[in-house]
Amino acid sequence: MGAVVVGEAPLPDMPHIEEIRRRLWAGREFGQAALMVGAGVSPQAEPRSSAAAPFPLWRDLGEKLSRGLYGQGGSTESVPRIAAEYETVFGRPALDRILLEVIPDDDYAPGRIHELILSLPWSDVFTTNYDTLLERARGRVYDKRYELVTTAADIPGRMKPRIVKLHGSFPSQRPFIVTEEDYRTYPFQSAPFVNMVQQSLMENVFCLIGFSGDDANFFYWSGWVRDNLGTAAPPIYLIGVLNLSLGRRQLLIARRVIPIDLSPLFPPARWPNATIRHGKAMEWLLLTLMAGAPRNPMAWPRLVRPRRWVPSDGVPTIPEPPDDEQR
Repeated sequence: MGAVVVGEAPLPDMPHIEEIRRRLWAGREFGQAALMVGAGVSPQAEPRSSAAAPFPLWRDLGEKLSRGLYGQGGSTESVPRIAAEYETVFGRPALDRILLEVIPDDDYAPGRIHELILSLPWSDVFTTNYDTLLERARGRVYDKRYELVTTAADIPGRMKPRIVKLHGSFPSQRPFIVTEEDYRTYPFQSAPFVNMVQQSLMENVFCLIGFSGDDANFFYWSGWVRDNLGTAAPPIYLIGVLNLSLGRRQLLIARRVIPIDLSPLFPPARWPNATIRHGKAMEWLLLTLMAGAPRNPMAWPRLVRPRRWVPSDGVPTIPEPPDDEQR
């Protein structure tokens, strides 16, 4: 597949976005695409006051734990390893407490990105985040209804589409999955959640946003899929401003993860603030997927797609689907 030009920038991965868009709108109430939301989405929330501490990324949590253990950050250990050490030294209640302190859930309201996510017809939305931003965003989205799953006991009574909290949920749905031991025992201790993800992977295209290639959550979940589904595993799409080298891209592909790198549309020279850059990229992606909505046959005198969302300043042109996708 050749590069597709969006505005003035070539986007080589655009054909993959078109395939996701087609599958997303393939159904009625929900389509044939599922979403996994990582920590990189949380900084797109809206602070309730100017005093709100910034939302940490995965690596920021590692820095905080490292300073608690050693009096300084910069540890080269993975976050699950550092978290395991922290639990050994200070106990599990202390580890849970630091997670609640570092992640300022109550100081933020859901942002535009959270609302956009829930305005799309995903078959399910999974998240490894502990914060409650996605579930709180449901009250702002009136044309889609996502039911919430935080424990295995919720699964039988919740209908698709669902928001599924895979790693615990603030303030008290524990354990918060963070240590090496948590990840090691997760397939056994949380088998119902693992089965849900496995079933979704077999039925849908599977998209991950808010993750980096070296994010521990991404590493464990993609590895688990390879180990359990082998060559039958469908491709997983890792989407974002990835800035991938050729070697990193080939490594992801070898692991049956297809990277969709939005970096060409969002060069750092134009977007020096990383949080804004990633937010604009996610907005462009979600609006591009939304543009695949089928035309409304009730609109007269011509068939039109609903245009509820207007791109914010600086977001590149939203590409329309090819004519053969316009149903």
